[in-house]
Amino acid sequence: MAIEDNRGLIIAGAGVALLLAATLLAYRNPAPLGLKVEATVFSAARAQAILKELVGDDVPHPIGSAANSSVRELIVKRLTALGYATELQTGLVCNDFGECGTPTNIIATYGGDVAGKDAVLLAAHYDSVPAGPGASDDGAGVANLLEIARILNVMPARRHPIVLLVTDGEEAGLLGALLFTREHRLAGHVWAAVNMEARGVSGPSLMFETGTANAWLMHMYAAAMLRPITNSLCYVVYKMLPNNTDFTIFKAAGYQGFNFAFIGDVAHYHTPLDSWANASAGTIQHQGDNALRAVLALADSTDLGSAAQDSVFFDVFARAVMVWPVAFVLPAALVALMLLLAEAVVLSRKDQLTGRQAAFGAIGALTNLLLAGALSLVVLALLRIMGRSPPIGAPPWIANPIWMHIGFSALALLSAGAVAGWFARRAGFWGFWFGASLLAALLSVASAVAVPGASYLPLLTAWAAVLAALPCLFLGKGRAPKPGAANFAALTPGLILFAVLLPLLLLLYSALGTLAWPICTIALGIVAGFWLPMLANLPKESRQFVTLLGAGVTFAGISITLLLPTYSPDWPQRLNIEYWVDADSGQAHWWTQAASLHLPHAMASAVKFDPLSRARFTGSPSRGFFADARALKLAAPELKVSATSATSQGGTHFELLARSARGAPTAFVVFPASARVQDVVVTTHSGPLRAKLHTLPSGDTALVLADIPSAGLQFGIDSARAPLRVQVFDQSYGLPEELAEGKALQQARPLNATSSQDGDVTVVQRTVLLDPAAGR
Repeated sequence: MAIEDNRGLIIAGAGVALLLAATLLAYRNPAPLGLKVEATVFSAARAQAILKELVGDDVPHPIGSAANSSVRELIVKRLTALGYATELQTGLVCNDFGECGTPTNIIATYGGDVAGKDAVLLAAHYDSVPAGPGASDDGAGVANLLEIARILNVMPARRHPIVLLVTDGEEAGLLGALLFTREHRLAGHVWAAVNMEARGVSGPSLMFETGTANAWLMHMYAAAMLRPITNSLCYVVYKMLPNNTDFTIFKAAGYQGFNFAFIGDVAHYHTPLDSWANASAGTIQHQGDNALRAVLALADSTDLGSAAQDSVFFDVFARAVMVWPVAFVLPAALVALMLLLAEAVVLSRKDQLTGRQAAFGAIGALTNLLLAGALSLVVLALLRIMGRSPPIGAPPWIANPIWMHIGFSALALLSAGAVAGWFARRAGFWGFWFGASLLAALLSVASAVAVPGASYLPLLTAWAAVLAALPCLFLGKGRAPKPGAANFAALTPGLILFAVLLPLLLLLYSALGTLAWPICTIALGIVAGFWLPMLANLPKESRQFVTLLGAGVTFAGISITLLLPTYSPDWPQRLNIEYWVDADSGQAHWWTQAASLHLPHAMASAVKFDPLSRARFTGSPSRGFFADARALKLAAPELKVSATSATSQGGTHFELLARSARGAPTAFVVFPASARVQDVVVTTHSGPLRAKLHTLPSGDTALVLADIPSAGLQFGIDSARAPLRVQVFDQSYGLPEELAEGKALQQARPLNATSSQDGDVTVVQRTVLLDPAAGR
């Protein structure tokens, strides 16, 4: 076949390759700056030195721990040495998910006394999860904050004061941020916040969430950032994740501002691998630069009263930011749709497009999208059946995803080749062009209504299709457009969509795991829809070659993935070991939860586990493997009734005191669904605090005490029934030293597995009968 016949596809392939290379180059981390840069410049080397001092010992420091206190002292020492007057804020607080604790925040101010409502907040949290040292989440944020605090001291005064807030208890439920916004005197003086977070240990710093004055903020962001990386679709994806940050609390308090995070190497997140050695210097540099520039822009702002207004935005190769108001999107999408239909009429009058061709082109474009989605779901299901993709509900990442990235991308090529073969003769070039463009235009209208943050992708594509076809319209009747002009009409919208889509696709796996694969295939299927017109002009053999190429690459990706291990030491599965004592029966057991839902052979050999997984406790959604264990005499958690009374609804009010007799740092109380206990009233130094409870899938409700006071926690509940049987648990970190089986299990945990989140724990459980008559 002549090269001329393939010119459009050759250009498409070259364009895809060039855009991929340009995107990878644009979104790489900046080079970290050393110690000898100017004093007013953020230096990753200086921040790394601070980070090593804070977490270089790789010791976890969750809320309430001795290590937490040590890290807090180091932060205060650093701020004091810089000349800041620091304040510690401690108090009992509960969130809306039934989690309570007593965080201790660190607060300092720059720029004199804070008055009015014009202060800017710079925030990071210093606590870690119990399983890991939290070097990146969020030790890097704290180190950056301290480096920025140093820089502020050598810069001219800003228009507005800056409050430096280092929160505690973020990992336990955003408790420190809640305590600050609810109780601290400075909270009412803050109008904007810059928050630094992490969901990984590397990668570029993303600005993924703003306040309600979105349009105004994004223009400020675009002007202030040296390497802006952001888009409004990031926030749509973020809301799909089971995560919140301190910025969630700041936003609820009415603050404007920016939320920054990075998500590379997410397998290290909330594990012992989140260490100082694994923290990325380039990531620290980018995050620190972003936070410094953002806080200075807000602190120098002359406009503090911008109205709430949403916008759609995205960066262009990390060099500029495009921003337009949400109100513009729907009219623009409708205009693009009307212009597209008008162009179809013009093409029809010039004998280039018939109604039949347009209909088959639209059917072909939709079939291409549906086929790509169906194939991707089939392949994902196959991988899960064969144990090479994590099960639903488990951490969704594998050690070697690159081959399936390629394989799922090739599915879009397979789908396009097959659809071109089915519909080419009936749709033709302009039928396929119209179908792909119509799909983009309809998606732009739908997204403008339903998900405005995602609307820029199809909207740009629809307008590119409309404008790129214009050279083909100014021809006499019966005259066919030149091949170059026709290919330009198809190539332009496809390449533009690929260019704006690619930055998100490169981040999607870190954000969503294996779910990103079918999403990627579907998105690339829309791109490949614009290759259909060029495929329609090729001989049957060439279309078959494209189909076989897509199928072959996908098959190769699947085959290589099946041959490679699902987990590795650098990308391990999450596997916790727990020792449970039932104080009611005097029996004990081991409980092990593996992300793969399969117990490693070495661990199964160390202790005889049941073959089938069971719930962690009655009503728990977590499942794992049980094995009998030697029972130790550990003091049971206490839940005592101090007073009862009748409620106006005919139920019973209980005043309760929860306490860990063995000094465990955390506890949880589970109320049966039949009691309809929806919230608790907690006694705090500033008065009673009502907190909603977390509802389990079983309908039971739970109160989680992240940091139990030594005297216990006093709270009240209203129950629809009495007497009432309640499950009470307390939990301490680590396994009992006197049990050899526990050490054997930890040693048997393979190198491609790691503890995560709370890590290995010891739990004592009991059932308490709450009876109003018992105290009479």
